[in-house]
Amino acid sequence: MKHAFPLMTAVLLAACSSPGGELVSLAQKRLALARDIAWYKYSRELPVYDATRETALLQAVIAEGTAAGVPPETTRRFFAAEMEASRRIQWEWIHAWRKNLAPLPEGTPPDLSGNLRPQIDSINSRQIQALSRGAQPPSINQLSDMGARFLPKN
Repeated sequence: MKHAFPLMTAVLLAACSSPGGELVSLAQKRLALARDIAWYKYSRELPVYDATRETALLQAVIAEGTAAGVPPETTRRFFAAEMEASRRIQWEWIHAWRKNLAPLPEGTPPDLSGNLRPQIDSINSRQIQALSRGAQPPSINQLSDMGARFLPKN
């Protein structure tokens, strides 16, 4: 599941002052949390994919996006792709820990509800604002390519 860092992503990162660059930067911050989310889920034997939670989150960001003037389909497509990219990272970490391909993190996992989700909610709101200013959302392939840097190193 390793991906090359595409030229398009590099170009977007170079333009971080633009809404598109801001959106990409925020997506990277969101994807960087995936390892900690995986550690929390792994330590509690929770599934990576929670359809009920993701549906509720999509409904919430679509409502927030609509209020900010972002078309619902744009919001849905972007956040669904971002969640998929995050799940891919989580699955890779959990696989690596189960197969002893990567050491387990030290200490207690960060609290999902009290620590990680508030960070995600803040990032989501900032991403919606970037979308409302005209940022073009990256595709699932671009998000996966961005997320590759957060995968376990073999």
